[in-house]
Amino acid sequence: MNKLLPLLALGFLAGCTSVINTGDKIERALTPPDAVNYATTRPEGGFSTQINDNRFGNKLELLAARKSKTAGGFTQVQFDLRNGSYLGQTANVSFEWLAADGSITERQGNWMVTPLEPGALTTVTATALKSTSAECRLRVISR
Repeated sequence: MNKLLPLLALGFLAGCTSVINTGDKIERALTPPDAVNYATTRPEGGFSTQINDNRFGNKLELLAARKSKTAGGFTQVQFDLRNGSYLGQTANVSFEWLAADGSITERQGNWMVTPLEPGALTTVTATALKSTSAECRLRVISR
């Protein structure tokens, strides 16, 4: 009996470890770990999305995008994100600004870490630095 107990404990630990590793490998194989998702404002209002990370749709929801002009005539946007999971999540966000013809006028080089509480609505805001920037592309990596 004394020899059987350590073998059972070892078998139990090995079984748990292999299940976690297998799930991790499956998830990483389906989606590149740094796949960027996009939401782009439209001239007529609203936004369009491009989801490149399948895990994104299960964690985060993009509810709205608002676009306005500042007093100085620069475009400002607000994107509302909601964490649809029961756990806290972290998203890294960055912005690209587009001219009316679709060319990139400016790009934010760094990523902003944005914590998202379970079920909470979080608004991310950006203001263009050039008057030629008409539309905004939100770039999101879900962590």
